[in-house]
Amino acid sequence: MIEPAASSRCYHSPKHVKGEHVSVQSAPAKVRTARLRQAHGSPMTASPMRRRANDGDAYRLSRIQAEGWNAAHRIAASALDRLDGTQIELLNPYKSDPERTRWSTGFSSALAY
Repeated sequence: MIEPAASSRCYHSPKHVKGEHVSVQSAPAKVRTARLRQAHGSPMTASPMRRRANDGDAYRLSRIQAEGWNAAHRIAASALDRLDGTQIELLNPYKSDPERTRWSTGFSSALAY
């Protein structure tokens, strides 16, 4: 038993209730299983950092696609009917792929609805 310095009363551990010992079970530890590395270049060989980078790229590209979708919805329907492929490409703010392609995909998917 531990005696507090300022008091003469006894301190009881939370494991003891009314003189009876109560066992406290701890939660099982969360353990990730190790991934096996395969030599033929499967996704299992990618490091977690690379996978997170790919997730970040996928998210960024999805936002670019949404920008294209939003751009199509900001244009009046009467003006959209008069736009051809060249004019739509001029609206695209991205100069290289894959960003340019994803923006165009968003724009054209908005026209389909």
